[in-house]
Amino acid sequence: MGTILVSESGSVENVHFFKGDPLLTAAAVEAAKKWKFKPVVKDGKPIAVVARTTFNFVLADDVQDGKDVAAELDQIRSVPQRVRVSQGVSAGHLAHRVQPDYPLEARQARIQGAVVLRAVIGKDGSIEKLTLVSGHPMLAPAAIDAVQQWRYRPYLLLGSPVEVDTEISVNFQLR
Repeated sequence: MGTILVSESGSVENVHFFKGDPLLTAAAVEAAKKWKFKPVVKDGKPIAVVARTTFNFVLADDVQDGKDVAAELDQIRSVPQRVRVSQGVSAGHLAHRVQPDYPLEARQARIQGAVVLRAVIGKDGSIEKLTLVSGHPMLAPAAIDAVQQWRYRPYLLLGSPVEVDTEISVNFQLR
């Protein structure tokens, strides 16, 4: 919620918001500065006026003229088939972990480090797809073999299980 100063010519001269999310304020100010009004006339002369305004930010792909967006969103509320979550969130759902076998050649060569994998976890918690993001080529196959055996508790969104897209790090460290 805020106020705007509309000049005698009808252009917005100043915008001040005193209520609302600070992250959205900059976008609201930029939008309001582009507005143009029919000048307000008093005693035959255009005058500057202060008006109160409210911005409602809504996430919707196809908002149409005059429709009640809130009612449309209530009808749309479908659960996505896949969501992207952080490593921390996915790790919290890990139910069964298999430790990778440290490859003998990598151990002898004193190679260590992290292997990062992009994973799709199915609705049932099983690994459906793994893609190598980064990591030493001597360590990656062992990491992939181990992670393919991992199992997760299903990730629920609005009470329904969904697939999860996440990254998994497997650390290889010599002792």
